[in-house]
This record gives sequence, C-alpha cells and structure tokens, in this order.
Amino acid sequence: MRGPATPPPVLATVRVRMYQVGFGDCFLLRFEYAGQAEPARHILIDFGTRQLAAGLDLADVAGEIDARTGGGPDVVVLSHRHQDHMSGFGGSGTDAVVARWKPRLVVRSWTEDPAAPADATGPASPGGTGLRAGLDQGRAFATALSQAIATSARDLRADVRELALAQLANQAAIDRLDAWSRTGQGVYVSYGQPLALDAVVPGVQVQVIGPPTVAQHPAVARERATSPEYWQLYRGLAATGAFDPAAAGAPTATDERLVGPARWLVERLQGPQLRSLLRIVTALDHAMNNTSVILLIQAGDRRLLFCGDAQIENWEYALTFAPDRQAVLELLRGVDLYKVGHHGSRNATPRTLFSLWTEAATRDRTMVALMSTKKGVFPGTPGSNTEVPRETLVTALGQRMKPLSSTMDLQPGVSHVEVAAPAFGDAPFTVVGNE
Repeated sequence: MRGPATPPPVLATVRVRMYQVGFGDCFLLRFEYAGQAEPARHILIDFGTRQLAAGLDLADVAGEIDARTGGGPDVVVLSHRHQDHMSGFGGSGTDAVVARWKPRLVVRSWTEDPAAPADATGPASPGGTGLRAGLDQGRAFATALSQAIATSARDLRADVRELALAQLANQAAIDRLDAWSRTGQGVYVSYGQPLALDAVVPGVQVQVIGPPTVAQHPAVARERATSPEYWQLYRGLAATGAFDPAAAGAPTATDERLVGPARWLVERLQGPQLRSLLRIVTALDHAMNNTSVILLIQAGDRRLLFCGDAQIENWEYALTFAPDRQAVLELLRGVDLYKVGHHGSRNATPRTLFSLWTEAATRDRTMVALMSTKKGVFPGTPGSNTEVPRETLVTALGQRMKPLSSTMDLQPGVSHVEVAAPAFGDAPFTVVGNE
C-alpha cells in the first residue's frame, strides 16, 4: 500500500545574478525552495563577452558559476549565436570548468537546430526562404572582412572590423552546446512553443515569445542579410578583387566589366566604401540579433523577461501581429524584472514594450532592470545616435526602473550584482549582498 504522495516543492526565493563580463551577457537565475528540502535549481542564460572588463576573465566567472550551482547549471539558455553571448561555453579559457557541466536542458532558437535544413522556415519545417543559409553565408563574409581589415585600423575601419568580428561563430562553444543537446536535452524554440521547464525547475513556467518562425512572421527574413544570394554575391565580389574592404579607391578594370546587380553593388562600394561595408555588416548583426530567444519566466508571482539582443523584427510579432497578442501584452505589463535588450542599444527596447510599463495602471509598479554592457565597444559614428549603450534609453530606464543596475556601475574587480525577491507576495526585487 502506497503512502501519501509527496507534495511538490514550494518556491520560496528567486535570485538573479548578473556577472561582470564587460560587453556581453551572463545571467544566473537561482530558484530556492521552502524548507530547503529541495535543492536550489539554476538556469544560466548566455555566457560570453566581446570585450572584458578590467581585472576579470571568463575563467573566473566560470569558476564562480560552478561554485554557486554546485557543479553546473540545470538549464542552459543561449539567446543567439553572437560571441558576446556564447564565448564562455568553449574556447575562452573556461574549458576546464565548463566541460564538467551536465545541464539537463539546453534551450536555443529554432535557427540553431543542427538537424534543420538550410531553407527551413521553422522547427522541422522545410522550404522557402533560406534564412539559415543566409545567416551562414553572412558569417562567412564577416570572417573574410575581419581578416582583411588590419587590427590597427582606426575610426570607421575599426567600427567595420569590430562589428564583423562580433558575427564570428565560436566553434568550440557551438560544439559543446551541440554535445549537451545531442542526448535529448536540446530544444529549439520559437514563438508560442511549449517548454516544459518545470520538469527540471519545479514551480517555474516559461512562455516563449520570440523568435517567430518565418512561417509565422515573414518580416524576420525580409532583410537582405537573410538572403543566401545576397551574401554569395558579396563573397564573389571580394574573391574577384572587385573591392578591397581595407581601403577605398577609384573604380578598377574589374568594376568596368560588372553589370546588373553586381555593378549596382560595386558602385555603392566606391567612394563611401567603408560606410557601405558598415551598413552591410550591420544588416547581418541585426539579422542575427533577431534570432534571439525571448523568454517570459513565471516563478510564483514573479515575472522575469529575458530577450537576448532581439530587435524590432523579432519583437513586433509578439507585440503587434500574434493572434494571442492581447494575452501576451497583459503578461508583459506585469513584468517584475527586465533584462535590458542588446546591451542598451536604441532598437532593442521597443517603445511599444516600454509603454506598457508607463501606463496609468502600471507606472507605479516597482520594476528592476539589469543591463550588461560596456561603453566604447560600439561608440557609433558622430551624429548617428547609434552608440551602445544609448544614453537616452539609459536615462528613460533609470527613471522608470527602481533600480536600473548596470555592470558599468560595478567597482573594478567586483564580479557580479545580484537581486532577489520572494517568489510569492508583493515584495519587489532588491539588490542584495553576496549570500
């Protein structure tokens, strides 16, 4: 005769730790249970950097995560395939620690499924747009471009090279994520897809609100940067010497032989050549950002919003076009913690989203925001208002969020900032000391 069923564990506290990784993202979510009968569970969302803060390296951060989680996170989420979100998973001096981890669930965008065909329009959905192929072609172009421009480049050339470098895939990290996923732990998500997170982290539910598939929202593949033909043409031009990404110059004999679309492109690469290259690689950057996984995590009464580097083509489906958008908007109005999108860039916190938190019924709710960023990595060009982080956005967030915590505010050598809140009740997230 069986005894009474064991009651499910009851969430007690939600903690979010933002690690100092300079220009990158690394967030560790910790869920603690009443009575401590159930061990805490951990979700690691991204682990990478483009440029570290002084006095810290990713191996240090990996060691802290390992100690905090008791040997590695239960769940790993990669928002998207940019090095400032994934380099810590492999090939960055972290292997001795990270190789020991055994996550029970690995969450990535549908565009990252290694089994999906290049022309997939969604999970297990062949046909149509070549979105994945276009992204792969773009990364190959960025590789060639970053190698062609000298490391000593300055000004606009430096901007082009930095943005190209940011697109490069970290193969060691990809291999590790694939290995973790291969034995059934990997899931590749899109808007509205069920994700049984509570099977690994009891009492925690998640709603996937991005990215949409191409079938759901064709706009995510409308940009030229998602076209394989677009990138094949540029790579072909580079291979024939039709343009030199390292320096501008007058039209060449090769230019005179080009006609049609190829000539049109080359004409725009002459004269203001570097600005054209910057626009090209920026298009790829935006396309990659728009594959970001957006998760709305519900833990008791707490709602946490993590959005990677998602930009408007990703966000607009949930905010404007999805059949269940009204229900999603209502959930977003109740967010308690917002991970600031794309390190504080101007186009990753849509006005429609921010306005939900400034309505008459919501503007007095206590919210906190976490922003992982570093000034100077992407300063933008004079007068373009494209610097990251964007000062006007930082000001608006600082006025609405209580508080807005940024890695830029951490003292040298300080590895993280942590916020915590009870899982149930009205008490908000507050900054806490190391516990």
